[in-house]
Amino acid sequence: MKLFIASFAILIACSNVAMGFGYQDAIGDGTVLGGFSPYTVALGTIRAVGATEAASIFTNPAQTISLPLTIQLSGSSISWAERVIESDIDKTLRTFLTNNNGLAAIVYPVTGRAVIGAGIVKVAEFGYEGVSLIYDDPDQPEIGIAFLESSGSQIEAMGSVSMALVGDLSAGFSGGVRHTSADYHYFFDSFHILFSDSTARWSKSSNEFAWHAGLAVNGDLFKSGLSYSSETEYMQDIIAFGGSAYAAHLKKSTIGFEAELTSPFDRNLFLGKLFIKMPLTKSLEALVSISFDDNRVANRAGFGFGMGFSGHVGNFTVGGGILNRFRARRDTAFPEEVSQRVDDSYTIINLGISYFFAN
Repeated sequence: MKLFIASFAILIACSNVAMGFGYQDAIGDGTVLGGFSPYTVALGTIRAVGATEAASIFTNPAQTISLPLTIQLSGSSISWAERVIESDIDKTLRTFLTNNNGLAAIVYPVTGRAVIGAGIVKVAEFGYEGVSLIYDDPDQPEIGIAFLESSGSQIEAMGSVSMALVGDLSAGFSGGVRHTSADYHYFFDSFHILFSDSTARWSKSSNEFAWHAGLAVNGDLFKSGLSYSSETEYMQDIIAFGGSAYAAHLKKSTIGFEAELTSPFDRNLFLGKLFIKMPLTKSLEALVSISFDDNRVANRAGFGFGMGFSGHVGNFTVGGGILNRFRARRDTAFPEEVSQRVDDSYTIINLGISYFFAN
């Protein structure tokens, strides 16, 4: 059993299972949070187009080109759930809640054609709490119970610059440190004298240079964007592109789409997003989105639904967004656990505020 515990620790510590979504990903490279602001959450974790805000430093910095001096703050509460389907009746449910997710960013136009910025944000979560019964023989009663806990996060601190190029085309770049820190604890409690209790602890830590780059076209009727986020040891690279159109005949709404690829040219994990921004009054707009991926397990594709609002009060913009997304997978954080499938889901609620200084 001690050999099993040691093998387990090595397996998990060396794993690279992050898919950027599920609760189990906290045991690998961390669960990517995706949405950092009310706009990005309500519009389905958009990265390339759809949000002109200081938070774009961490997605597509080219989108900051039209901003005046702006300060933005936001925070979110995120709950994950992992439902292990062992049969049509037997189910194991694991949940986790984190509230320490935040963003602070500032942008400042230095000339009529250039904007600089800086910010800090939490981009991934390593928190996990799980319990699993252990069997030496699947046909025999369990021999013990295993407990797996982890904590930690990935945080980015970035500086950025965006520049107007030709016409409505702009480009942006942000770079800085992506700090990773995570701690793990695995404990096995034996039900039998023949198997002794065992425990294992390990951790991971790194500070690496990371960067984001993008292009944006901000026309009066049509907007488009392309963004790239670099790969580091515990984060896969992401490329996203999309566009939006102003539809005056649809109550002056803006309709858009975005396609996102995680680990392009390797795993090519696809996530599609459709969103709409609809003005309710002169100072209030509604935000709605749906998202989907092509990772099918047991004929279940991933799906998400987001909604929120953005309101303007003087020089302040306040907003809120909520996003629920789910996906099916086959494996869990416990290698010995047998299941037909695992249903993953998360709900993120984000509140934020921006202050725009007069030009």
